[in-house]
Amino acid sequence: MRRHYFLDEYTIIAAERGKRPSDFKHGGTVERSNPKTCPFCPGNEDRTPPAVAVYTDDGVFADGEERVKGWWARSFPNLYPAATPSPGTPTKEWVADFARGYHEVIVESPDHEGNPSSFSRRDLHRLVSVYRDRYIRRISESGVEYVSVFKNWGRVAGASLSHTHSQLIALPVVPPALKVEMDAITSAPRCPYCSFVEREASTERLIFENEKFVLIAPFSSMVPYETWILPKDHVSDLGGIDSRGLAEVLGEALRRLDQLLSGPPYNYMIRQLPDRRYHINIKIQPAISIMAGFEKNTGIFINTVPPEEAARQLREV
Repeated sequence: MRRHYFLDEYTIIAAERGKRPSDFKHGGTVERSNPKTCPFCPGNEDRTPPAVAVYTDDGVFADGEERVKGWWARSFPNLYPAATPSPGTPTKEWVADFARGYHEVIVESPDHEGNPSSFSRRDLHRLVSVYRDRYIRRISESGVEYVSVFKNWGRVAGASLSHTHSQLIALPVVPPALKVEMDAITSAPRCPYCSFVEREASTERLIFENEKFVLIAPFSSMVPYETWILPKDHVSDLGGIDSRGLAEVLGEALRRLDQLLSGPPYNYMIRQLPDRRYHINIKIQPAISIMAGFEKNTGIFINTVPPEEAARQLREV
């Protein structure tokens, strides 16, 4: 059993099951919709709420009475938000608070068939720049304590539409998992993530690195072929990252997973805090294994592919 030494997470590595990449069956991506009816395609902008940020070659705009055209990315409020600037009254039966915040959909490309694993370097840099811009905007809002940026790719991973998109949810609280991390970080003599980067970058779990970032298969991987992206320098959130360096490593991670696992569904999550003690990290988890009774009952995950083996295979792609 492996334990992440400061996240309080446990994983059982069941290497004896000996699964190969081809042994994993997955639902693939969502069924392709028609660009003529897809609400995320150019020409259908009126099928979404007015965008709060529309990215074009001429600058960043917001939709008015007419929708902005000629965009390469746009961000608008989710029709079914988890948080809203004007929430309804919470229940009086239990202790509850208003779900006040923001929930945005970020359409990353006008291309209906676009796949992030084959994005150009320019498109990846644009994607990271949009994440950074929307994060900075929302974390500065009054009452916002945490901003979650994540992507669901594929039906099994939770994507309801095939047109590539990400989501941002700004919350009035710091999630419990981040509080656990901050408690461990505060009590440590130095940033545990900085130590983690230095330690893992010198092991067989390193997959790829550039001047600013490392891509690793972490020692305590919860799911097969899980990878993490971490900056080598201590950076707390998207506001301080090197966007070109991150774009390169993110592209490498998605391309290698796509080729090795034949286009798997996946989730990636950007974990960050506007606290200089925190160390931003991005977790990419292919949705190719099932969380069953044991995991739900114990919170301990069974991973059938040792991270050392996953890293070897991903390096060789």
